[in-house]
Amino acid sequence: MKTILAATLAAATLSFGVAQAQTAPAAPAAKPGSMQLSQSDCTNLWQQAGAGSTGGLTEAQAKPYVQDFKMVNPDGDTTINQNEWMAACGKGLIHSSSGAGAST
Repeated sequence: MKTILAATLAAATLSFGVAQAQTAPAAPAAKPGSMQLSQSDCTNLWQQAGAGSTGGLTEAQAKPYVQDFKMVNPDGDTTINQNEWMAACGKGLIHSSSGAGAST
């Protein structure tokens, strides 16, 4: 009986450890005081930041809108593409150049 109880306890402990290890980390929060922009605001800012660019945005182009270029550019290349921009914007990582939240 003691062997069965010990085996059950060990299995439960192991299962809990595996479940904890598989828990995904929380998504980064937007900076305090910032507002999450609407999809149309995100699109408008993308166009404004791109200024006619056919490719992605460089770090210099994105700087007025992005506090952490590496967070917005998960593939680690030298530009942010529109899909990366929109995903980051949906997480509150893009802000208007005025720093006052959503654009008008």
